[in-house]
Amino acid sequence: MVGLASFSRQAVKGVVYVDFGRNKIFALTDDSEGVLIFNNLVELAEKLKPAVIVLDNLPGKQQNATAELAKTGIIFLRLKNLKKLSEERKKNGMQKSDENDVAALKTLFRRNIGDFQSLNETHEELTVRALTELWVQEAFLKKVSKQARTTTRHPVATEIQNTHRRLVEKLAEEIHREALKLPLYSTTFERLGLKGPVLAYLLSHDGWAFKTLNSDKLQVRYRLVPLRRRRSQRSRLLIMLANTAVLNNHPRYRPIFEKYMVKFQGQRYAYWKAVLRVARRILRDLRLLANGQTVWAPTG
Repeated sequence: MVGLASFSRQAVKGVVYVDFGRNKIFALTDDSEGVLIFNNLVELAEKLKPAVIVLDNLPGKQQNATAELAKTGIIFLRLKNLKKLSEERKKNGMQKSDENDVAALKTLFRRNIGDFQSLNETHEELTVRALTELWVQEAFLKKVSKQARTTTRHPVATEIQNTHRRLVEKLAEEIHREALKLPLYSTTFERLGLKGPVLAYLLSHDGWAFKTLNSDKLQVRYRLVPLRRRRSQRSRLLIMLANTAVLNNHPRYRPIFEKYMVKFQGQRYAYWKAVLRVARRILRDLRLLANGQTVWAPTG
């Protein structure tokens, strides 16, 4: 099993780190150390053929160019917190320069992709993202109200629990309708039979990752490799999606679960170990669909 440190050193195919100078664009590819200089983004795209362009900030005059290039399938990722770039330079004793900025950007990206967010967000993605974030909050309140009902035998507690249940169900239906406007969600629903708020959350928040990262890096991002006790929200939601597929006897994923239940028989946490195997398979399948590839029948 490959550790997290190994993944941080691996190159991500097609990634270019960019810093905008006064009249030039400074670029560094993920598989080289030499900084290249271009006159504009179009020239850079023609020469380097990037799948992903990583930058610290997007000047206003570059917005039209990025919008046009995004239509060709190039993904733009921006650093969420600009202070991290200056902190990285300071930590390594680097003076501020365009060349040093792209080098620091490369280091930050390899260390933690979660520090970056996509600039290629459509109106539909933003809508689904907002609705799924609301669903996460409401689902938690639903759980709390259900627990309160079991300890508080009062009509008001019952009414609150029933209200939360109806609202969460209504929100889930609306999320599904809106998420069908997202190509990857629609394709996943059609080909894999997966749907719902959890899937919509993952795809609206992380669609770029499924298209860009390889299977190993996705497993690290979702904290499946190495195994983590302390999980991020996206990791918990992925496990929830896998567990739901198992409980609903999904024809694709239930057999994988049963296979590993036999393999892990007698081991501690055998059930959840098998669910994690299903989660890994779902990640792989989503990545294949995001890249327009065929999803084959599972072989274990």
